[in-house]
Amino acid sequence: MRSPRYRYTDNILIITLFFLIFLPVSSARSLMIDGIVAVVDEKIIMYSDLQNKIKDLGGRLEDRETWHQVLQLMVEDIIVEKVYRSLGLPAVELSEAQDFAARTGLDIASATTMVMKTTLMEIMVKSRVVVTETMIQTYYENNDAYTGRESLRLKQILTRDNREKAQRALDEIREGGDFDEVARSYSDVIGSGGTDIGWIAINQLSPVAKDALSGAEPGDIIGPIDTGGFTIIYKVMEKGRVGMKGLDEARDEITRILEEQSRQEAFEHWLRMIMAEHFIGMYL
Repeated sequence: MRSPRYRYTDNILIITLFFLIFLPVSSARSLMIDGIVAVVDEKIIMYSDLQNKIKDLGGRLEDRETWHQVLQLMVEDIIVEKVYRSLGLPAVELSEAQDFAARTGLDIASATTMVMKTTLMEIMVKSRVVVTETMIQTYYENNDAYTGRESLRLKQILTRDNREKAQRALDEIREGGDFDEVARSYSDVIGSGGTDIGWIAINQLSPVAKDALSGAEPGDIIGPIDTGGFTIIYKVMEKGRVGMKGLDEARDEITRILEEQSRQEAFEHWLRMIMAEHFIGMYL
């Protein structure tokens, strides 16, 4: 025998089909404009609910992929609220939801659900999170925020798209001229720090400059390079990694990041299993 839950859902779908088949065309069109897009147990999500949620989240109404993503989120929110209430957890205070909304830019309803998710995550998966030394080491070695970025300390002579002028400057340097003295004669732009523009991460340079400076060593003169409306000559002063942070210094921060990632992954796995226990119909 089918459970009352399934009979209730069947009735919803039968009523919807009845209106689509037997209403006049104009009425059917109106129903399609605000029809059922999902059913979660006894809870119905209407098309207008979906559109309002997309607007609340700042999504694009014309993007069908956004429809599917937001509808999936709405279904998850219903399940989260059901589980939260079934555990007898206290209602989320309005002030707590408002504070979360202010920090994240979410609407109050979404913020309330996120507070519920965070609480459930702490209850259901916190004890399952394990961060090993190998995980910390791997994250550290693959993150530029800790290992630093390959960088060059550069001086430059910069002319305004004048390759002939830049070439004359280069010729003087190659004949033994002092880089700074030549710059004062030829450079159209000299900053407050003189010709020294400091440390620049190689991956922050324009593609043309990056290619030209790839493999350069301290003391090398590189150019002329045409980029961004300028013709540039570089002198490489130093080479190294900038922004490095030792593993011991970064360990606590990396541990927190990995714990949060693990909690999120474990919670999503738990939520998928919980959702499988409910009737979910999506009709987009």
